[in-house]
Amino acid sequence: MDDTRRRVQERFGGTAQNYVTSQVHGTGYTLDKLIELVKPAPGKRALDIATGGGHVALALARHGAEVIASDLTLPMLRAARQFISEKGMTARYANADAQRLPFANGTFDMVTTRLAPHHFPDVAQYVAECARVVRPGGVFGLVDHAGATDPSVARYVNTFERLRDPSHVWEYSQGEWEALFVTAGFRTQYSEVVRTRLNFNWWTQMQNVDEDTSLRLRVMLKQAPQAVAEWLEPEKVDGDQAAFTRWQLILIGIKEQ
Repeated sequence: MDDTRRRVQERFGGTAQNYVTSQVHGTGYTLDKLIELVKPAPGKRALDIATGGGHVALALARHGAEVIASDLTLPMLRAARQFISEKGMTARYANADAQRLPFANGTFDMVTTRLAPHHFPDVAQYVAECARVVRPGGVFGLVDHAGATDPSVARYVNTFERLRDPSHVWEYSQGEWEALFVTAGFRTQYSEVVRTRLNFNWWTQMQNVDEDTSLRLRVMLKQAPQAVAEWLEPEKVDGDQAAFTRWQLILIGIKEQ
């Protein structure tokens, strides 16, 4: 296993329950819009990749889809299974790498991933795997951080993210994701970038960040160059109400026939 996958398992194995109870992950516009657009229904086969706390998988199941929730990290998968079960829904579960999915070609009517691909070492391979396991005419629904198009801003923001969570790899821009979809054989049906405000203390506590690292992250927000500050929109950086903006991309692709 490479270092990136090991870091993901180490970071999320110890913080799994945080993601089950997180309102940012468990509710909100991007979750609701993703489910609306992929159209789960009884008899539809769905795969939720990097399911995390299981919120997308739960929503798919509530609409009657036959769901497999997959994740690289076993403690996260166990937490998702308990959460979905407690909500009275059923799913199947797979301990799986997003870049090496253990499913046959054309198995699913829909594949989803929300707020995870910025941890994947090779997103092109991940998108290709999604194209492989979804049937022709099937749908691929993605929600992830939307990266800046300015290279200097992108480098700063990804360094900021990686300081908080060393398993972070990179966040790609809307245009970069759309190009990956085309290369893999998806026709873009819907694309939207959404502004999301995050509380700094919540954001650091989700990953159990120590005080020294938290201080360094505050300094990065406070001393951000103008172009970065325009992207992150930090406010009240020194206090408990410190907040900043993260942009999220909703991207829906249909696999070409």
